[in-house]
Amino acid sequence: MTEEKRIEGMVTPGKGKAHAFLQINWVKERFLEKSGFIPFPGTLNLKVRQEDFDYLRKLAFSLGERLIPSPKEELCEARLLPVKVGGVTSALVFPMVDDYYSDVLELVAPVKLRQHLKLSDNDRLQFFVILPQKLPFPQGIIFDLDGTLIDSVDHYYEIFCEGCCEAGLPTPQRDKVLDYMGRGFGYWEIWEELLPEGNSQMKKEELRKNFAFTLRDIWRRGYDQKINFFSGVADVLSRLQESRVTMGVVTSSSYSNKMNIFKANGINPDRYFRSMITREDTTKHKPDPEPLLLCLERLQVTAKECLYVGDSPCDIIAGKKAGLSTVGVLTGAGTCSSLSRAGADHILSHIDELIGMFDSEREIR
Repeated sequence: MTEEKRIEGMVTPGKGKAHAFLQINWVKERFLEKSGFIPFPGTLNLKVRQEDFDYLRKLAFSLGERLIPSPKEELCEARLLPVKVGGVTSALVFPMVDDYYSDVLELVAPVKLRQHLKLSDNDRLQFFVILPQKLPFPQGIIFDLDGTLIDSVDHYYEIFCEGCCEAGLPTPQRDKVLDYMGRGFGYWEIWEELLPEGNSQMKKEELRKNFAFTLRDIWRRGYDQKINFFSGVADVLSRLQESRVTMGVVTSSSYSNKMNIFKANGINPDRYFRSMITREDTTKHKPDPEPLLLCLERLQVTAKECLYVGDSPCDIIAGKKAGLSTVGVLTGAGTCSSLSRAGADHILSHIDELIGMFDSEREIR
């Protein structure tokens, strides 16, 4: 049975950027395929309550239809939610960018809605969002750790900055460090990328030794004690276990230094995870699919039956190369735009939204 949610908004002027976009041939073709109509080249913009906007954006990111551009196009992806307004089949469009509206929805329809519904600025309008069908629980789910289950990315950046400062190196920009993390660079690779140009090999080796010593000292001061699981992780793992989902972990870091975090939170990893693949287990690392393929083999689950959940573009790329459906979470190194460009099938604000993607009536039996 199709479920609907009634939303009310106020008509407001738009930015005028949709006109050209909605006339591109592949956009019209994708709209026809996904929504059943060719769009009028313009949007009706509605200012809505913040809670309504946040709810619909999360719904579109996690379960909305994907409007994927041609590989040759330098345009962002968009997510669609079907809508009924004034008897007209329409769609809400959410461009996968990081600086989008925060409380304004864009409605696209086969007709000019302002004229068709005789609307003016500040008019109130009700419409009905057709809620997308939830997914059945998968046979398996593989998780990344840092930035996905464990709230550690910002702490690692702080450690990196302190290490650079004490080693006499300039403080790196956060966005740049997270970008390198998101592409799968290890600590030493990031450090070498950020070194000022013109240093001799001897100077680089001296800096490397100073940096390594400083990082070890910082860890001894108890930085690892600041790292914790995201809220709701234990509940998510318990709910998936109750639904008989086989779970594993693939992380690019060493696992041994994470054991204290599990113990401190009363989580026994052996209870939840049938396989845990760390940096030491494979010769290649994400974005190469080798770690995920090894985990699938140990879980005895096929790629088609499994999801990979991660926070960075390299997680998504590795998952796609391994043939898995992918879920990106916005709590680590990735952003809405970078995760969608990498090909994430679903994007969540936080790991505790994962269970909401699945239909409890369609659990594994």
